Amino acid sequence: MGSISLCMIVRDEEEFLDECLHSVEGVVDEIVIVDTGSTDQTINIAKTFGARCYSAPWTHDFAYMRNISLEYASKEYVLVLDADEVLTSKGKEGIKKYLNEFPNAAGFFIHILNQTDADGIQEIEESLNVRLFRNNAQYRYSGALHEQIAESILQANPPGIIFDSPIEILHRGYLKSVITKKGKKERNLEIAIREVKDFPSDSFRAFNLGMEYVRLQQFDNAVHIFKQAKKWTDPNALWVSRFYKIYISVLMQMGKWEEAHELLEETITMFPDYTDLFYLQGVYFSQKQNWALALKNFAKCIEMGDPPLPPYTVEKGISTYRSYFAMGQAFQSAGRITEAVVSYRQAFEKNPTFTQPFFHLANLLLRDDSGRATLEYITSIATLAGPQKDALLGISLVLSDQFEQARVYLESAEKTESVLQYLILTYAFLNEQNELHQVLAQYDPKGDLRTQARMYLLDRGRKILQQGLSKFPTSETLLKLQSEYEKGYK
Repeated sequence: MGSISLCMIVRDEEEFLDECLHSVEGVVDEIVIVDTGSTDQTINIAKTFGARCYSAPWTHDFAYMRNISLEYASKEYVLVLDADEVLTSKGKEGIKKYLNEFPNAAGFFIHILNQTDADGIQEIEESLNVRLFRNNAQYRYSGALHEQIAESILQANPPGIIFDSPIEILHRGYLKSVITKKGKKERNLEIAIREVKDFPSDSFRAFNLGMEYVRLQQFDNAVHIFKQAKKWTDPNALWVSRFYKIYISVLMQMGKWEEAHELLEETITMFPDYTDLFYLQGVYFSQKQNWALALKNFAKCIEMGDPPLPPYTVEKGISTYRSYFAMGQAFQSAGRITEAVVSYRQAFEKNPTFTQPFFHLANLLLRDDSGRATLEYITSIATLAGPQKDALLGISLVLSDQFEQARVYLESAEKTESVLQYLILTYAFLNEQNELHQVLAQYDPKGDLRTQARMYLLDRGRKILQQGLSKFPTSETLLKLQSEYEKGYK
């Protein structure tokens, strides 16, 4: 196997760096660290692994910084990692195997497994990037944001060949806590705006800017720049299918359903094997309450499975639990409760960390029958969540107004924020004042949980009032109560 230089640029990465460097032990022959201004223990941690550390001022240009690190590499190949990434065990085996089997390769596509936790759901989005390549002075990065090296490899003299590989890198930089701590949104937006100004007709840079607007929930700005990017896109570029998917999703979030559907139909003709597009088609028909076509598209996603990688970015779950969950919602809306329950169960079985299907399933069953047999059936499903079983059961019972039974499970569950919130609600509904005060005193010194519980009760009360007013719209008593509840929201 050829020798490998690990090249990294870092800044204040003491939280992640140790695990990152442990993951490449026995694989790389040297570690090159370019630090852009750390004030924590980053450099000391790197030196314990024998890294050669250099300093360079941050220039707001990732490609420039990457290329500085490449100048210090002395081995035959270069592996590029960020500190919040680790080389998986499969990745280690893949590097050894592929460098031996493809000695003429200029570079390799690596599978990047991006961890996300939006809405509390643990998910993986899989994409490709060239992270392992020959140490060649012609091979250099371009692009100040989401920098790329593939183009320089393919345009070198002679042109290099890039092979796909099963090598995997796990990336945690898209976790909400990491994004917030690092201030990535603001940093990246600044770079992306400058890039578009410097390269005004570059579709990839325009796409990157649009993505930063999406992350900041500035959808109008995102759509404006996406419209410009669409004019310049090369349909054969690897990132274009993802661009269209995100563009369509943003239009849907803005309520521009017909515009989204028109673009969706156009995109499906370009990428007929891209599973995610049929999921969006199902979302469109669900919004139109055309449950038959919605179900047809979600079922097609399950039948198709994950799209091929390359050329697509794969959002794990679209072809399994997300489509089953969407089918459950469509069946429920169509009044087909048995099919809804089955679909929700399948969704939860596919990903027990995705708890929404379980709550929907439990609510459908418990609202009609809260007897022993029903609870035993729900309990058998909840066991898939392992240690979270009691929490799921307790919360489901609260949502179904079964407070006496909910109390047993919630008191046994690990005291997470959500469990405590529902435990507070349970004590409040049962008028258990002593227990309520003890929980608040022990777990809620700042009053955050109390506020959440209050807002939940207000929201619940308002929904009940709305149901009453729909039947008795002129009731003075209900109108007065509605006014009081509205004051509670202010």
